[in-house]
Amino acid sequence: METWLFYALLAAVFISIRDIISLDFIKRYDYIQYMIIANILIFIGTIVYVLLSGTEIQIPKTNDFFIILIRIMIVYFIIDPSVYNSIKNCDNPGYAKSIIGLNTLFLFFIVAYMYKSKIDSKKTGGIIAMLSGAYLLSQ
Repeated sequence: METWLFYALLAAVFISIRDIISLDFIKRYDYIQYMIIANILIFIGTIVYVLLSGTEIQIPKTNDFFIILIRIMIVYFIIDPSVYNSIKNCDNPGYAKSIIGLNTLFLFFIVAYMYKSKIDSKKTGGIIAMLSGAYLLSQ
């Protein structure tokens, strides 16, 4: 098994576990309360890790700093609230995640366009299968 495939499958399993664990929490708290608690815990965990591991904090270059800042803003102001609210307002989180999982197709098309990759019949079949599966799961 290729290394990337192992890690992708591992991430998929634990993302599912995370979503199941957080379902009850999502139903009881709003997004801001969740983010406050999560960020406090992440901050404490990060500080403990840095202190115990002896990791040196590298200050990013100015350009990298702005890229990191833009990514954080996209994640915390658009992606996380959207995922949170779609799961909160859905009968089955699998329905919401089947649509959210279409990010794979968006990434595929953007990268195919950027690198001018050809989309053959196998890839077209995969795209149709993903769209069909998301549609059927969300019905």
